[in-house]
Amino acid sequence: MLVADDDPAICMLIETVLRRGPYEIRACTDGESAVQTFDREGPFDMLICDFMLPGISGLDVIERVRSREDGTLPILMISGHTTHAVERARHAGADLFLDKPFTLSQLRGAVAALLAPRSTAS
Repeated sequence: MLVADDDPAICMLIETVLRRGPYEIRACTDGESAVQTFDREGPFDMLICDFMLPGISGLDVIERVRSREDGTLPILMISGHTTHAVERARHAGADLFLDKPFTLSQLRGAVAALLAPRSTAS
């Protein structure tokens, strides 16, 4: 699972919560590193991406990732900037949007919801 958020505390929180499950997490704190990590270390089971990232935006990260994969990668966008962000995230290719601050339960639920179709199809 690839996580891109400019706040190291959020990255650590996501890693801590999701490592309790069967997920291997790779975290990046800027958009360009996220795209490079995707290209270098993929495939990933999922992308969790913040809307606002240094360098290239989360929207750009999602668009670049979508152009490099077959459209099946589950993508969760997270952000505290919800004005127009949800529609823009969906247009860029995000499957689900989670408002910051979110609860650990909401994070786990969003991840489970996005990964459920993949695990039942296997």
